[in-house]
Amino acid sequence: MTSLLFYSEIVFWISLCLIIHCYLVFPITLPFVSEFFKRKHKSFSGKFQPKVSILISAFNEEGIIEKKIQNLLELDYPKEKLEILIGDDGSIDRTAEIILKYKEQGIRLIQAEKNAGKAAMLNRLQKEAQGEILLFCDANTLFFPNVVRKIVAPFEDPKVGCSCGHLILSDYSGSILGQGESSYWDLESEIKRFEGVLDRLIGGNGALYAIRNELYTPLPTNKSVMDDFFITVKVLQKGFFSTFVSTAIGTEQTSKESIGEFRRKVRIGRANFNFLLSYLPLLNPFRPLLAYLFFSHKLLRWFTPHLGIFLILSNLVLILTKKPIYIGSFVFFTLLILIGALRLIPSAFYFLSMNTAILKGFFLSFLREKGGGWQREARTDDQANTVSIKGISFLICFILSLSVAVPNANALLTMDLSVGALTTAPKPDRANISLGGHLWLPIDQMIFIGAGGYYQEIDKTIFIPVTGSVWIRLPIGKQVLPLIIADYGYAVGSDHQFVWSAGLGIDIKNGDYSSLILMAGYQKLKKKDDYFYIRAGFLIEI
Repeated sequence: MTSLLFYSEIVFWISLCLIIHCYLVFPITLPFVSEFFKRKHKSFSGKFQPKVSILISAFNEEGIIEKKIQNLLELDYPKEKLEILIGDDGSIDRTAEIILKYKEQGIRLIQAEKNAGKAAMLNRLQKEAQGEILLFCDANTLFFPNVVRKIVAPFEDPKVGCSCGHLILSDYSGSILGQGESSYWDLESEIKRFEGVLDRLIGGNGALYAIRNELYTPLPTNKSVMDDFFITVKVLQKGFFSTFVSTAIGTEQTSKESIGEFRRKVRIGRANFNFLLSYLPLLNPFRPLLAYLFFSHKLLRWFTPHLGIFLILSNLVLILTKKPIYIGSFVFFTLLILIGALRLIPSAFYFLSMNTAILKGFFLSFLREKGGGWQREARTDDQANTVSIKGISFLICFILSLSVAVPNANALLTMDLSVGALTTAPKPDRANISLGGHLWLPIDQMIFIGAGGYYQEIDKTIFIPVTGSVWIRLPIGKQVLPLIIADYGYAVGSDHQFVWSAGLGIDIKNGDYSSLILMAGYQKLKKKDDYFYIRAGFLIEI
């Protein structure tokens, strides 16, 4: 038991310190680090005008593609030195037809017969490009007129291999995740700006970045990849610098709905973990500044949900010490999760949701994946086929709801937290404290599997059961549904032993994403008494 507490304390403090470093210490200290280690180079003359190829991979973008083309035709850059290549990746709408209208104005269409994915199309576009500099952007990103002049200026320095522009996100959706993404991106842009001072920008932004053509690394197409991060990181690994140009400005809209933003983050998380091993050379100790930036800015952020789980689990064990700091921290973390899950503070909800998405992406990265394909999210700047997009989205959700008994990549991670009391069976005498919760992965809307943990104090003896769990929500009723729950696991504590429990209850729906739960049941501790329990709490479908 002493060893368990000792190692739990180490895990607790390491996890806490790493999370604080990632989200607080690193952003606060980065301006000082950039000032101290900034790379000195000559000022740019402004006369450097290489041939630039703008590459856009598009799929079903009829609502925005014409506006994008008109925006590109207004760029303040010599026309003879500007090549615009738009790849239509098997769109089933009028995207290709609209692009062809501008053929006489120098817009080249590269058309794929079937949808193979953004990575495959970018590889194809790069082979067609004649420019010394490749400028990558999204179909929905609109440029300021001087963006090309600004973004190519750093390439006057032959040691610079990548240049990233400044994306300004706007949110007109009103969704909490859309607002959170816009605020998050403001902070992310500041971090990129200071990394740009160091000329060691960790990852470009797919909406607006440029590299030297000869430094392009073909994108893998066997599974999903974050093309902007992969391409720009390979430039750094080849020994070139990567910078940020705050005056090269593009604008973009967030996803229309919160669930769209969540799905996008899941895909980003999965893609990053898919090729994690190929990014680890950035931790090269012989390039300490680059290693520090990658570790602090990206690696810790990707593993924040894992660190959070270690933090909570070790905190549960450390409650056994009865030290006020661990009891207080557990209460604090529990309240923080509840505040986020109940959307009382939008930023807390965004943080919780995005880390849940990253965690889901991590687990999905271990599953076999079909290469190629697009999963486009509706945006607040879409102009055409709004009804069609909503209809398709509804159809997708309906199909997913029919997936029974097989975990699928679109299942939402949920959580529940409940409080209640235990009494001895069969003759209840007095109540004992019970506080517990689960993390669930729905197999469908009625069957959940997950892992749970509790804090139980029984006659001054503390137990921390950690269990595997099954939750079955019976399809009887609309707002009030009966449920069955079963747990089996091991209770650590001063008298550790196996534990199992089973119970019945009701799930009272409180909107689309939350429920009030009331449960009663039976718990068996192998080396102790039998107990009845009663609990009440919340279920949050994140």
